[in-house]
Amino acid sequence: MSEPKNGPRRGQAWMLLLVATGFGCAPTDNVIGMKGGGVAAGGGVPFAGGGSATTGGGMGNSQGGTAGSVPSGLSGAGGNGGSLSATAGTAGSGGPSAGSAGLASPDGSELNFSTAAYPTGDGPRSLAVGDLNADGKLDIVVANERESSVSVLLGRGNGTFEAKVDHAVTDWARCVALGDLNSDRVLDIALTSVNSNTVKVLLGEGDGSFGPPAEVPGTKDMSSVVLGDVNNDGKLDMATSPGKTGSAAVYLGDGEGNFADAKYFANAGFSYWVALADVNGDGQLDLAKVNADTSTVTLLLGTGDGSFTFSKDYATGQYPLFVTFGDLNGDGELDLVTSDGNANEVGVSLGTGNGEFAARAGYAAGRYPTHVSLADLNGDQHLDMIVVNTFVGTVSVRQGVGDGTFAANVDYPTYEDPDGLYPEGAFPQMAAVGDFNADGIPDFAVLNSVTDSVSIFLGVHTK
Repeated sequence: MSEPKNGPRRGQAWMLLLVATGFGCAPTDNVIGMKGGGVAAGGGVPFAGGGSATTGGGMGNSQGGTAGSVPSGLSGAGGNGGSLSATAGTAGSGGPSAGSAGLASPDGSELNFSTAAYPTGDGPRSLAVGDLNADGKLDIVVANERESSVSVLLGRGNGTFEAKVDHAVTDWARCVALGDLNSDRVLDIALTSVNSNTVKVLLGEGDGSFGPPAEVPGTKDMSSVVLGDVNNDGKLDMATSPGKTGSAAVYLGDGEGNFADAKYFANAGFSYWVALADVNGDGQLDLAKVNADTSTVTLLLGTGDGSFTFSKDYATGQYPLFVTFGDLNGDGELDLVTSDGNANEVGVSLGTGNGEFAARAGYAAGRYPTHVSLADLNGDQHLDMIVVNTFVGTVSVRQGVGDGTFAANVDYPTYEDPDGLYPEGAFPQMAAVGDFNADGIPDFAVLNSVTDSVSIFLGVHTK
């Protein structure tokens, strides 16, 4: 079996941080992360499906490192520092009511989260996580749709962030992905723009700033963008979800920040999200596309030259918005996970080998789940779920058992609202995983579109 020069082997997957709501930018995973050995990993911290960015050249951007302190609040640009209590109960109970139960950890401690919220631009739609200025600290990039801008929040390495710096783009910024597109070992931005039907490429300067956007012609109603090396030439390529057009588009990169015209891989289906992963272990990246109108996931197998052949459609719950992969039962095979918006469920289809998947099992979520991230949050070597429930303003954390099944939801509000200004929550869009305070415990960020903010959830173990 051949090994790809710049892509995941069997049991590994490129994951990108994108956001998706039911309205356009498919659920989120917009940075490249890799999964292996039963647990997804990016730069030494266990992530999958929404993990921190890495580049195709293997440059890790999440960090482990020495233990850091958990801030009690925000300094600088922040707001709403504090801690969130969890609601433990039956699956899919949802809602920001108070409780006490967190996730059990192997050392007998309980995992909960300390939180703080930071302003973004107007109408944040997606986010990505990566080290933009090579200081070993994770940063955040947010695409602001209404404002047509990109906000950059540089991390301080202790779980707090500098005030946002905005970069103007045009034509409704929707989904953002990070990767080294011009081979200079600096993270760059790929960004879908709705009104112009283009993908914008902003090359990183290495200090957290970006050059002016260049445009790559795209497709109408384009939603998500993901990055991976689909033709094994060591250079990152792009794939976009087609929106209403039905055909996923693939753009081959030249390693200098330029991309060839799109190649289209057609099948019917209104799609918010695509994902890249080697699902059949042949060393080539394959492509999965959710079809919201037909409630299916289409799997296209990569040939290694940048083209794809149809494999099979798999049934999902009603109106799937997002798809990702991870090894949920430790058998070395990638499993398929979808957020099924109208079903209020997350679907899990276990991989059976050679790119085949078993029938879907549904797990209740909150109302209208738009995005799922996978990460080993509590250190038990099993992937857990972080589910974004848009219409109730919560994230549901489900602890992985290790056999492909999950414990009941533990629900957290994504934005503290003591004055009751947002009774239905902050309309969260997506989550991204990273170790923001370098204590070796995965944290995650959640984007809130109503409050124009990103909430940081720092993992905290208590006895």
